[in-house]
This record gives sequence, structure tokens and C-alpha cells, in this order.
Amino acid sequence: MFRPIVRCGANQATKISYSRCGHQFVNGFHSSAVTLLGKEPKYDDAEIMAERLNNANYVGKRVKTDYQWKDKSEAQSEKEYFDRMEKLAKLYAVLQGLLFVGGVSAIGTAYMMWPQIKNWWITEDIHVSDDVIEKLKEKKERRKLTDIPVVPADSADSSVVGLYYWGQRLGTDSKKAVTKFPLRVPFFDGMKLRDVCLTDDGSYGNLAVDKDGNLFEWDNSKCNLLLKDQNLVQIKVSNDVAYGLNKKGEVLVIPLKDKSLFSDKISWSRSLLLPWKTYCRYSWKLDTRSAFRYSGEKKVIQFDVGSNHLVLLSNKGKAYTCATGTKHVENERSKGQFGIPTFSQFDPYPELNRVYEIELLNTGIAGDHVTSRSISKIACGDYHTLACDSVGELYSFGLNTYGQLGQSISYDMEYVPFPKKVSSFSGHFEKHDFLKCVEINCSGNTSFVSILPQDVHRYFKNKDFAIDIDNDKDNITYFAFGNGIQGQLGNGHFKHSQSTPTRMKVINDLKDNTVNSDKRILIRDWYCGEQHAFVRLKNGEIMCWGYNENGQLGNGKKIKWDKPAYIPRLLEPGERFNGKNLDILYDENNKLVISDEQSLRAGKEASCLFWKA
Repeated sequence: MFRPIVRCGANQATKISYSRCGHQFVNGFHSSAVTLLGKEPKYDDAEIMAERLNNANYVGKRVKTDYQWKDKSEAQSEKEYFDRMEKLAKLYAVLQGLLFVGGVSAIGTAYMMWPQIKNWWITEDIHVSDDVIEKLKEKKERRKLTDIPVVPADSADSSVVGLYYWGQRLGTDSKKAVTKFPLRVPFFDGMKLRDVCLTDDGSYGNLAVDKDGNLFEWDNSKCNLLLKDQNLVQIKVSNDVAYGLNKKGEVLVIPLKDKSLFSDKISWSRSLLLPWKTYCRYSWKLDTRSAFRYSGEKKVIQFDVGSNHLVLLSNKGKAYTCATGTKHVENERSKGQFGIPTFSQFDPYPELNRVYEIELLNTGIAGDHVTSRSISKIACGDYHTLACDSVGELYSFGLNTYGQLGQSISYDMEYVPFPKKVSSFSGHFEKHDFLKCVEINCSGNTSFVSILPQDVHRYFKNKDFAIDIDNDKDNITYFAFGNGIQGQLGNGHFKHSQSTPTRMKVINDLKDNTVNSDKRILIRDWYCGEQHAFVRLKNGEIMCWGYNENGQLGNGKKIKWDKPAYIPRLLEPGERFNGKNLDILYDENNKLVISDEQSLRAGKEASCLFWKA
């Protein structure tokens, strides 16, 4: 127990009370206690544990208090369980997705690099020696040689009139039977033909019109006379029906699948001058007389067909159309290919083989009055049509999914059921040029147009093609638009769609190498198939491009071409190629050149060359 100490001076006169000294003592004790509590003692861990660390094994002490788990309801426990399972499922799905993407990427990479992988595997397996590469090259060359047919020595040579055929072979059991080089069809040796039409349906054959206008049906194994004494000059097939134009300007309707419909229209009569001779009469023809309404219209001078439509021109330059075939397809809808607004995709399908006038193409509006147009050229694709008038303006209608109308691709412009002017060429020419369309051609979903620019003075002088434009043709530019996924645009690119006309650079830049000049070589004729095309140049050389899966380009390969290229000349009888002279076959000077009396035709999967009557 503390005893308070109080000091007072000796000379102090008064006595300090005990209570005051006690108050001072309490305050002093409180401040000392606070100071002691604020300064907690500090210890060195080594000093505290020195005895245990130095003299005995150290064992950590563990609190033995049991953990008190919170009580949860069954619903909460179940929810937590499902949450954990959901997280695991998501993680599992992510891992699966990563594995799938990685697998697809690996497969795609392996597919793209398969030739390198294959070569690596082969070289690893056989322990590559110095001559392995040479052996592989020789093997490839031998495979090429086996694909080059040997024409029998007793066959007619290329100077003999006849027909050469290449591509998918009709009349064979295997659909894989193809000919990659032009070979003669013996049935036509010594025959000149007015026209040939190649089909792709095995239930009937190709068609040919001989020099007398008789119609033949043929394939690689047989040739039969189908219809005689009709004096046909042109034949085309649409929707399993052949349409033939005779010299009278009539269009015959000839069913190919339903032979009963065909035979019912045939009758026979005797000649009054030669009673012992009979003539075949065929009665099924397009009724153009009821459709013709302009003065002087008497006959058809030109026609073309698509997959299920036909467009024809009268001798007065008026255009008409009809639906082709013999049987209506349920719920069939137009794609605008008829050029008549009342036969749009929303309207009933037109009556088969009934001729309708394309009024919006035959007439136009200038100011407040109606003007008449004279149509000079027509061309049909599968479901679209191009038409060129006498002034050189271009119109298109029908399906525009791939831009084959030369119009912008949009929802509203997928089907165009009326003639619409194509005016998208101006960006390729000078502003003061008047552009005249001089040639149009169509493949299945692709269009080809030849444009001639003229200055204002020559334009008005030649407005009705009164002046021969041969002197100006060096300025012609060739364009393509539409589908080009198989290279059929011929512009060096594989494109799904091309609505803006694109220049065909290779053809536009061709020069005549036979003379030392910069004079261009122009195109004389076009021959368009479903997805491939040929052109004959002014010097007779043939160029081709497009789809080639069945060898329809005739160049001995099955590779599609995205720009025009030459094809080898015809194989001669007894001619053999080996490793030493194989380069001669594909030499750039070994080109196919045809004469003025020869012509080509291109179908869907085949092509042919014949002599014209």
C-alpha cells in the first residue's frame, strides 16, 4: 500500500489540508498507469521459444475447438448443389467447344496441306533417295499420257467434215465417262450440220439438224432420225422440250420425254408431183399469229431459251415470250424471266407454250407519249434475259440473285419482272462517250456484253446502225457480270456474285502476234454453256474458260479456268504422245484454229465442234 508523502516548506505559515494532497496523488497515479498501459512489453520470439527450440522438438499447438457449421435448409443445400453442377456443365461445354474448334482447324489445315503431308509421308516411308523426286515426276507424266487418247490410224483426220465431241459422254453406263480431248463421233463423218444442241438428260440424247433440215437424236453409242422434212435451221432444248425454228419462221414444239405427245402430232402425205414419195407433217407449233399485232409481222427470225422460258423476235423487231414444257409443276412460280409484270413471282404461272408480247420491251415512254422500240438481239440465261435495241441500249429482266441483270443486288431486286435498262458501264469510259451495246450472250447465271463507245457526232450518224462500225470495233470492250464461282466470268477471279460489269482483261488486251503492231484481236463468235464458254477470235483461234469438271473445255484437264486460255489442236489419227513430245501438245503455238465453215456448241457438261451446212 502506498503512503502519500507531503512536503511543506519550513517557513510556510499555513498548513495544507490532507484532502488537497490526496487529490494530487490520485491524478499522478492515473497518468502513470496510462503510460504503463500504453507501452506494452515487447518480447523476442527467440527468447520466448529458446528453451523449446534448443532443448526439445518443436511441436505446433493446434486449437481443438470444433468448427461450428451453419445450419442450412434442404432447399438451400440443393440450390448450392445445382449451382455447382451448372458451373461444371458450363466449363465442360467450353472445353468441348475448344476441342471442336481445334479439331476442325486441324482437319482443315490437314486438308489444305494434304499434298505436302502426303509427300512427307511418302518420303519418310521410302527413305528419300536422290532420284525419288524424278520417279514421282515420271509417275505423274505417265498418268498424263494414259489420259491422252490414241486416235485409231484408220479414222478420219481433222480435215474431214464431221463432228468432234468432248466432256460428259451420254449413252454410257457410267456417269464418270468423260472425254477430256475432242474426239470424232463416227455417225457424222462426212456430214455438214445446220445446228447442234447438247443436252444433259440421259433419258434422251443430243440433237442435230442436218443439211436438209432433218432432226437427229444422238449420243456416243447411237444416232436416230427423230423428225424429217421440217427444214429446221435452229434447235434448242428447254424443260425437256425441243424448240426448232424452220425456214418459214415457225417454231416447232417437240417433246423429248413424252413420246406419245410427239407421235400424235405427226402425219404423212403424198406429193402431188411425185405420188410415190411421202412427206412428214408436224402440227405442233407455237401460235405466233395470234400474238403478232404489228403491221408486217409474219415470222420469227431469232429465239433463245432458258430453263423454262423462251424469248423470240419477229421480223419487225418485236419481242415475245412463253413458258416452256409440257406439264405444269405444282406451285411453280415465275422468277421474272418473262418480262411481263403480270407474271411476277406473286402471280399465277403463265400457260405453257402460249406466246405473250413483252410490251414494256417493245415500247417505251418519252415525255408524255409512248414510243416504239425495235429489238435487235436477245439472249437467255437459266432464269434471266438480256435484250438490245436498235439504238444500242441494253435491257434485262428476270432473276438477279448473282447480279446477272447488271443491277444492284438487294431484296427488292432479286426478281425483276419487267425490262429494266442497264446503265452501269459509264464508269469505264469517258464522260462524253455514248455507249452502244453491240453484242449480248448469256450462260446459266452469267451475262456477257460488248460495249462500243462513240463520240457524239458518230453516235447520231450511226444511231440506227446505218454506218458500218467495223472501223470502230477496235474500241469495243467486253464485260461480264453475274455468277463466277466456277470462273465463268473470265476476269481472273472466282466470285459468287458480280452485279457491276467487270472488264474481261485477257480478251480486251489480246494483240495480233502475227504482225508487229498493237492491233487488237477481236471476238468473232461466242458459244456459251451452262458454266463455261468459248470464243472464236477473228483469226480463228479458240479460247475457253469456266467450269471443267468433266473436261468440257477440251484442254485435257479437269481444272476450272478463271480467265480465257487457248486449247490444244485436234488429235490426229495414229498420233501418240510420250514423255519426250508431251510438251508439244501443250505448247503455246499448238492452238486450236477453226475455219469459217466450222462452229462450236457448249452445253451443260459437254461441248462439240462441227462443220456448218
